[in-house]
Amino acid sequence: MTSMERVVAALQGTNADKRAFTMTLSLYGAKLTGCPLTEYYTVPERYAEGQAVVAEQCRPDIIFTPFALALEAQAFGSEIVFFPTDPPNVKKPFIRNPNDIGKIKVPDIERDEGLLYLRTTTKLLADHFRGTVPICGVLASPMDLPSIIMGVEGWLEMLLFDRKKTTEMISLMSEYFVNMANSMFDSGINFLAMPMMFTNPRLLFEKTIGEIVVPALAEMFGKLKGPIVFHHGGNPLAVYLQHYRNLPNIGGFVLDQRDNFSEARKIAGENVLLLGNLDGPSLGKISPADAVEKAREILDDRKGDRHFIFATSSADVAWGTPMETITGIYDLIQHYES
Repeated sequence: MTSMERVVAALQGTNADKRAFTMTLSLYGAKLTGCPLTEYYTVPERYAEGQAVVAEQCRPDIIFTPFALALEAQAFGSEIVFFPTDPPNVKKPFIRNPNDIGKIKVPDIERDEGLLYLRTTTKLLADHFRGTVPICGVLASPMDLPSIIMGVEGWLEMLLFDRKKTTEMISLMSEYFVNMANSMFDSGINFLAMPMMFTNPRLLFEKTIGEIVVPALAEMFGKLKGPIVFHHGGNPLAVYLQHYRNLPNIGGFVLDQRDNFSEARKIAGENVLLLGNLDGPSLGKISPADAVEKAREILDDRKGDRHFIFATSSADVAWGTPMETITGIYDLIQHYES
């Protein structure tokens, strides 16, 4: 089977030759090709070259577009900074004061350099893999993007206490998000993954989620040209799935390393795709043998679950992760009787 056929089998819950497998190796491609990150995250060809090597050496069943949410914040005016072994991050939000919301303008996705980089990279990946390996696009959640445009505290304060400004901000985010997401679907992604932080009751009141967050996401997701993979965004998600399982165009949920799959399955239902929950950023801190054992525990837990894809959770697999860890997990999955 091809990777595309394997992933489709997991979506449909049918038998495959082996378990579909992926790791978030968007950053790792730069390590494998020796490309400086200032170039890797600005020149589409360098990123595409890195992912071609990831496909060849790591053999995941899903390839990701850049996990570089800061580029979206930069398009709105935030200042970003590059690092030697990590993706770019926001150095200075565009605004701090909620009263300055009028300064925020929706960027032109046809002209902004960072957004053009993301869109061109998507097209290069789709052309290279030609439907044999699914391409997962990565964008900031429209409910999280304000936090890297105006700072976490300002956005949280607005969400909780200023309905008028919140509505104005969501309108701006919706205009950008729907256009950008659909442009990536047009360029060839098969589904779109988004880390979702400001959807979690650990951060927001459930009333805020029910009255603001869910209706906003329902409206935006309903306008998209393809499915959404709802990513846990750094917080446990399983016990909150009831808020989001019925949103339009939901293709699956990526669970946090602390989540319980059995609990998530009960809430999400038998036919919903679940992914995770091996923590990617910490893989470089444990031995390859321990990483393989953790992977085996996850596979044992999901044995017989056809609507499951083995995947790493959280952000990118860390730069310092030994190649032996990645190949060890791959080899385990090749021979695992599921």
